[in-house]
Order: sequence, then C-alpha cells, then structure tokens
Amino acid sequence: MTLEPRRAPFLLLAVAAGTLLPMQFAVNSALAGELKSVTLTAALSYLVGAVTLGLVLAGLRVPGAWTAAGAAPRWVWLGGVVGSAYVVGSVVLTRLLGAALATSLVIAAQVLTALALDHFGALGLPRRRLNRARSLAALLVLSALALRLWGLQPGGPA
Repeated sequence: MTLEPRRAPFLLLAVAAGTLLPMQFAVNSALAGELKSVTLTAALSYLVGAVTLGLVLAGLRVPGAWTAAGAAPRWVWLGGVVGSAYVVGSVVLTRLLGAALATSLVIAAQVLTALALDHFGALGLPRRRLNRARSLAALLVLSALALRLWGLQPGGPA
C-alpha cells in the first residue's frame, strides 16, 4: 500500500483523534476522583457526549436515515455497551497504572483486535487478510508494549 496524497488528511485526522485517547483517560480519571464513582463518571461522560453530538446534528442539520435504525441488525446496538465498558475500564486502568501504561495496553489490544476483525471480516467489516506487513506491524506494537512494560534494563521501568 502506497501513501496516496488524498489520504493524507485522513491519516492526520486519525493521528489527531489518537491524541484524544490519553486525554480522555486523564479527564475521566479526574472526574471519577471527584465523583467517587467510576460508573457515574462513565454515565456522565456519555451524557455530555450525547448532548454534544445532538447539538452538532441540530446545528449542521445532518440528514440521516433515521428510519433505517429500526431495520439495523440488533448486534449493532452493542456499540454503546462496549463503549461504556471501555470508559469504565479506562478510568480504572488509568488510576491504577497511569495514563501512559494504560494507553499503551489499550493501543496494543486495539491493534491486535483490529487486525483480527479485518482478517476475518467480522462485524460487517470488509475482509482484509493478515499479510506480512500487518504481521510485522503487530510484532512492532507488541515489541513497543514489551519495551514499555519491562524496559531495557533488569527490573524494567518504575
């Protein structure tokens, strides 16, 4: 796969979106400290997100196939459940492990899961077989995680 100039803005957008992940971890962790409840933190995080998206939809007057929602496969509604578990997990992990290690673990798991979903064409994704380049990418992600966990010296990072 070559880097096509028309894809560059989307790649930059993906990088920008990726910078939000550790910030979300930190913000939600701080909110959980104030609220003394991880579950309430996740609920409020989703509420604020839903209100924000509602305002964006109203402001942009985004047309959508709202009636198609009822015809969608039932499993697509699990996204909210998965997202809720993700927020709760990220808050707990960030408080216990710190933002850097929690984010490193999450990213490694995301890459490996994404490769498997692509390979099998699961959850409605087009099938993209695991190849040498994708396997090497997985190995590099795991190597980076190992470096983060154990470091270069005996005893690893503190």
